[in-house]
Amino acid sequence: MTVKRSMGQRCVNSYTICGRREAQHDVVAPDDLSLSLADPWTQASLPAGTLPYCADLARERALFTTHDNAGLAKLLAAAFMFNDQLETATGALSVPFEQMEAVIAPPNAPPVLVFSPGRTGSTLLVRLLAAAGLACASEPDMLAQLARAPRDAFRLLPPGTREGLARACLAQLGHTLGGGVIIKLRSQCNARPLLLTEAAPGCRVVFMLRGVTAWALSRHRSFLEPPEIVASILRQAIDALDKLAFCGAAFDVLWFETLAADPAAALRTCAPGLAVDPGVLAAVMARDSQAGTMIARELVSAAPAQDGFMAQLARDWVEARAGAEWHPATEALLAEIWEK
Repeated sequence: MTVKRSMGQRCVNSYTICGRREAQHDVVAPDDLSLSLADPWTQASLPAGTLPYCADLARERALFTTHDNAGLAKLLAAAFMFNDQLETATGALSVPFEQMEAVIAPPNAPPVLVFSPGRTGSTLLVRLLAAAGLACASEPDMLAQLARAPRDAFRLLPPGTREGLARACLAQLGHTLGGGVIIKLRSQCNARPLLLTEAAPGCRVVFMLRGVTAWALSRHRSFLEPPEIVASILRQAIDALDKLAFCGAAFDVLWFETLAADPAAALRTCAPGLAVDPGVLAAVMARDSQAGTMIARELVSAAPAQDGFMAQLARDWVEARAGAEWHPATEALLAEIWEK
């Protein structure tokens, strides 16, 4: 990562946690934790149990949280990792952007990146993979923060800052959680999918899809999104799918309908050759993968749908996809989405 200007030798700062935001929230921010400066940090690299939390663009620093083994075990089972990081963090480290490459070693193995437009069973997928013994990270939000930040947010920073932060984030997830970690990404990462694949050379990409009626109604009931917003989310997802399918990374499409019908086969999309205990899979399938969250199954199923929602979505989709130039293979997948 190129240094913008000479700022002297800025140091990694180690902090103890004095307070933390308690309520679930949608995006990470540097002030989620109240911090007090601890003893000077003297290590050569980030300690074991360190995870990326967020980028502080104003201060040109990245915030990492530290966790003990019990905290890491909870994070591996979390539906939304970024929320549980606040609860389980035992400390924090603030790393100047220009020190990132010095304190974070190169990745030890490429990850599996799971993209989706949300509400396609991606949480269930990582629950099943974790139950099969694989290392998973469900929605580490620093990656989504980097993907959705506007270009102007990096205008005053050195060229390559966003890319360097993505590389560091993915590398540290692998070091802490295990080589070949399976990372379920937030749907916001569809805004810049190649940022993440290029930051993880050799990665495997899985893109989850679902028939449009079930998917759109699930988004509508879960997040109160009107048809025009759902149409724009679908447009962004298909744009991302089109880019990822031809980016050179190993690429697979996984349908929610396949996951529901044959979970063992679906898991092998992410981990070829994986052998799993059918009883373990059945136990996970019997539970709500998002139980205890604001989008638990019982809450979503009870939410009403807007009258004429799907008819309006079809009209809004015509406008949302205007001007798109997708590969024929992408168009074929899109047609299948609307047929299911």
